[in-house]
Amino acid sequence: MIPSVITAHSLLSAEERAAIAEIEATTSILQLVTRLTGMRFAGIAKFTDLDWIVCSVYDPLQMGISVDDVFDLETTLCSEFCINPKTLFIPEISKNGRFATRPVVKQFAIESYAGAPILLPDGRLYGALCALDSRSMLFDDPNLPETLSLFARLIGCIFFANLPHEH
Repeated sequence: MIPSVITAHSLLSAEERAAIAEIEATTSILQLVTRLTGMRFAGIAKFTDLDWIVCSVYDPLQMGISVDDVFDLETTLCSEFCINPKTLFIPEISKNGRFATRPVVKQFAIESYAGAPILLPDGRLYGALCALDSRSMLFDDPNLPETLSLFARLIGCIFFANLPHEH
């Protein structure tokens, strides 16, 4: 499961890469997500049927997940959004048998996760906004799920406005 830059470029259209590159707002949103959650990594990923493609990261933790990395979708925590497109918070992954054995969790020593699905305005699931950390987190702010969802909705609107539309 080695990330492939060539694969990432074939999975992201030129328009998607341009939208990601030209929209400085995504970096600001990722920084806000780390402040809001107290976590030290935030990222935006696109989903295909099989892949999780890293579009943008804010990574002061230096976890080693980089833009254009590609992972098997089913190995990620974000894959849960394909089943249930609701915010997901896992404060101590090592104590959660359902998630602790995922390859990405082990590879990057992820102990806590906060994520929200990125839905396009037309209702399609585009990907995920997620925050990760090697420390466990409490997630005691009752507004956190709604705030993370609002950020994900904003990202979905930004991407939708910059994607080619079929007529």
